[in-house]
Amino acid sequence: MNVSSFLVHEMDYTGGTVSEDIQLRNYKASDYPEYKKLYEDSFSEMRDSLGLPRECCKSYDELASLSDRIFILEENSCILGSVAVYGNEIDDLFVAEGYRNNGYGRRLLRFAVEYLQKRNAERIFLHAADVNEKAVAMYLRNGFVITYSEKMR
Repeated sequence: MNVSSFLVHEMDYTGGTVSEDIQLRNYKASDYPEYKKLYEDSFSEMRDSLGLPRECCKSYDELASLSDRIFILEENSCILGSVAVYGNEIDDLFVAEGYRNNGYGRRLLRFAVEYLQKRNAERIFLHAADVNEKAVAMYLRNGFVITYSEKMR
């Protein structure tokens, strides 16, 4: 089902200090094929509902240039999920399909919040489309509040 318009929420973190015990590593250029597939698979349902193309991952070179801001959760050399931090914004959080609903998304989110808190970020924020209901709900449960919403077409 395609929607003709949707809301994009800007959400700010208003929770307390976070401490998350999770082992992540930085993105490596050799991750690109697996990362790209998981990234696009993770956002395909939302992008389909918005009538957007499925291919949405940044290019090989762009991701390589951002490797110090992209964090990978892996197990047995397989990527389970990832989160990126650009400035004070949390972005590109995803969990591979077979690992969803096991708390990995929450842990990736908390890692990113803690990462920014340790760097004394005055503001921690993210953006989420209202059609990505599960993500919005998770953010709200974990200390984020909607501070601004904008209708997009």
